[in-house]
Amino acid sequence: MTTPDGDLPEDIESRIDPGSYDMELTQRHVALEFVFGDRPFYTVAQMHAALGSGVSPDTVRSRLDELEERNVLKSEQANNGNIYWLLSEDSDWPLPPDVEVEPEQDKMTVVEWRQQLHVQVAALSVLTAIIGTAITLIGTFQAGGYYQLPINTNNLLAYGLSAGLLSYFGLFLAGVLWFIELPSVDDIRQILQSR
Repeated sequence: MTTPDGDLPEDIESRIDPGSYDMELTQRHVALEFVFGDRPFYTVAQMHAALGSGVSPDTVRSRLDELEERNVLKSEQANNGNIYWLLSEDSDWPLPPDVEVEPEQDKMTVVEWRQQLHVQVAALSVLTAIIGTAITLIGTFQAGGYYQLPINTNNLLAYGLSAGLLSYFGLFLAGVLWFIELPSVDDIRQILQSR
């Protein structure tokens, strides 16, 4: 029987049964093949071939099932049998040995960025500026006599300029909020609960 050499990770070593030394195939032999083997998953036949022909396929199947019961392996039915792979925190599915799992991102995503208070205030301020500019232009063209709307020209210009001033105030407020970086609502809750 051919078994890769090496030490198992501590979390796997603590979950397997060391077995007796007179056993042909121990859980450790199978676990070593999963950790150091070339494949991300094995069928019973593939594991039997990887370990050599010194044991029966039924013995291999028994060890695979035992490791699944001990939460070392996971399995899924495929065709007329099962495929087995090493249980990992990083994925519910088999991880190829040549793939590195990306670490958790510490950079902010676009969705997280858009949910910040200062970004939302700034976006609303820009929208208000656009609407105010449109109202001011409509009032200017009405004052020039190009068309007549049911709203007084002076009122249109006042609404447009007021929206523009409001947008400047909103942009200033967004800058202040960004500068002082108000914590999120969840952060405030955690601060209050810790006291």
